[in-house]
Amino acid sequence: MKNQSSFESEEHRPLLSIIIATRNRQKYAKAAVTSILSIPDPRLELIIQDNSDDETLEAALQVHMSDSRLKYQYTPPPLSIVGNFNKAIELSNGEFLCMIGDDDGVNPEIVEAAQWAQSNELDALVGSLTANYRWAGTGAPDTLFTRMTDSTLVLTHFNGRIKHVDIEESLRQFGNDGFTYYLDFALPKLYHGIVKRDRLKELWRRNGTYIRGLSTDIYLSVSLACIVRNLVVIDYPLTLPGVCPESSSVVEGQIRKHSRRLEDAPHFRSNPGYVWSEEVPPVYCVETLWTDSALHALRDMNRQDLLAQFNCYRMYANIINANRETKDDCIKHMRSRPSASLMIDGLSLIWAFTGPLKRFLRKRALSRILIILRIKRLKEINDLHDIVAATDALKKYLKTVSKKLYPIPFSMEKK
Repeated sequence: MKNQSSFESEEHRPLLSIIIATRNRQKYAKAAVTSILSIPDPRLELIIQDNSDDETLEAALQVHMSDSRLKYQYTPPPLSIVGNFNKAIELSNGEFLCMIGDDDGVNPEIVEAAQWAQSNELDALVGSLTANYRWAGTGAPDTLFTRMTDSTLVLTHFNGRIKHVDIEESLRQFGNDGFTYYLDFALPKLYHGIVKRDRLKELWRRNGTYIRGLSTDIYLSVSLACIVRNLVVIDYPLTLPGVCPESSSVVEGQIRKHSRRLEDAPHFRSNPGYVWSEEVPPVYCVETLWTDSALHALRDMNRQDLLAQFNCYRMYANIINANRETKDDCIKHMRSRPSASLMIDGLSLIWAFTGPLKRFLRKRALSRILIILRIKRLKEINDLHDIVAATDALKKYLKTVSKKLYPIPFSMEKK
């Protein structure tokens, strides 16, 4: 049974809908709901679209069903990942929308941020991913620069500065990087960002749906970039990304447990008609999913000009750098292109690896040096058992640093 609350009239439309599409991660989804509904603001709507194997989550959420801001819907399998996300968006009624994962949380200031976006007639507002929470049991290995402790809120440096974005320039830069690491570029984001409803309606008008690509976040980001006019990014955490043991960022990224066979990708479940982009090696990893979805978005939005700027060599370098075992598959795919040239391909691929090297030096090495020199902040708060505790810790931390930041129009300090 779903919550029957309705905000269909303009008069009662919520300001912000926070959207969660979930499947078989009831423990994390329940904590996310508890955390978000603890925000005492009637302008908020919370959407839960559940495609789990059973209705366990609905039973767990009964304690919250009297809150009219919660809208829950259960859709039994079979349903694709894309279908689950599309249904979640369809349920929402807010003037602005924000999508997060079922193991994530939000900075409670996000409602005030949406109000600020409305007042300034923004189409989209994006915060920085500078607050992150690791659930217990992730099993993620330590890296050269980072000790991966569980039940930990990690807060990296942010300054609160606000920037208006030239979206077309961001798209061109993204294409030159192989349409892979979209988080490195200033693009609108529904996933961990805020987008005005009418931009989603325009996307539906053009395509008859919201999402087609297998990677929902990057498909939405790229397609929205083609129709969003007024985008602002702020170096301040509006959401709280979480990483749990079942997260794709752990299973597919840090631990790399999954099969590399494209046909084994869970994204193809209940999505048999999907056609993989011929420009992308038929190998299953997060980088190939990202590039394929970006290319699908650009084709759906009829952006042939940006497709023509696609740097395939940078794509190959990004894939190989992150997944060394894909090297042979990538080189085989590169050599199979009609325009393949042994000398040009070889030299171009070698040069393309300067991209991943620069990314490492800029994002990891330089950042760590600045932290050691105490030029940038880094703080870890341990022993936080779930996203509820992590959100509370984030709120307290933001209050302590707000006076040191560039002025933020919706900051807690002003309340």
